[in-house]
Amino acid sequence: MGDLSYIQPMKIFYFIPVLLCGFAYQGFSKEVTGTVVSLSAVATTEVANDEVVVRFRVEDRGKDLDALRQRVNQMSNAIQQSLAKEKGVKLETSSRSVNPVWKPNQYNRVQDGWVVVQTGVITSKNLEGVPHWLHTIEKAGANLQSLSFRVSDALRRSTQEALHLQAIKQFRLKAETVSKALDAKSFYIRHLNTGNSYSPQPMYRGEVPMMSKSMDTTPALSSGDSRMTVSVHGDIEVEKQQFKVNSFGY
Repeated sequence: MGDLSYIQPMKIFYFIPVLLCGFAYQGFSKEVTGTVVSLSAVATTEVANDEVVVRFRVEDRGKDLDALRQRVNQMSNAIQQSLAKEKGVKLETSSRSVNPVWKPNQYNRVQDGWVVVQTGVITSKNLEGVPHWLHTIEKAGANLQSLSFRVSDALRRSTQEALHLQAIKQFRLKAETVSKALDAKSFYIRHLNTGNSYSPQPMYRGEVPMMSKSMDTTPALSSGDSRMTVSVHGDIEVEKQQFKVNSFGY
């Protein structure tokens, strides 16, 4: 059998030009042949809030831990039983905690009792029932933590889809205007990115009883609107054109 050691380098040398040609072809296929222009477009609208979120806090302090737990349970159950009769109301317990209360003395601190806290969240699209729920929470002895109005997930998604179409249409109109200004017959979009912006109504916060027990007046509440925005930005490529330079007699 003859010496084959010289054949191996020949194989390696044979594949190198093929790889180089492959890379050159990929680079050539992505080469820009026209004029690239960056554009952006925005579509925005005001949407009426259709959902309310109420956060409340049930708290009791004292020395008898079992009695505290029982009273907190009673207040929470009263709220739950009352709201269970309402249609379209979602009630969730967000947290519950039991912590000691410390009292400083001359040398150290000593335990002076307990505090039991349970927090809950009410979510609903029935905006007309909000005053009644506030009264129910206040009657049970709870405190209002926050109240806010927002756009529901379903309405937000449908509104964003419509805004996406509007923003893309505006982007195409701008692209057509630019192409005509450059005397181009057509254009194509190299890439397109979108972004969403949502500005809900500011939240009311409080940590005090919501209404005086002697107050029978229904609170005046306004759900308000939220602003939703969709932005589109990207690059288009139009065919290259040669323009004559005006002479100013220089």
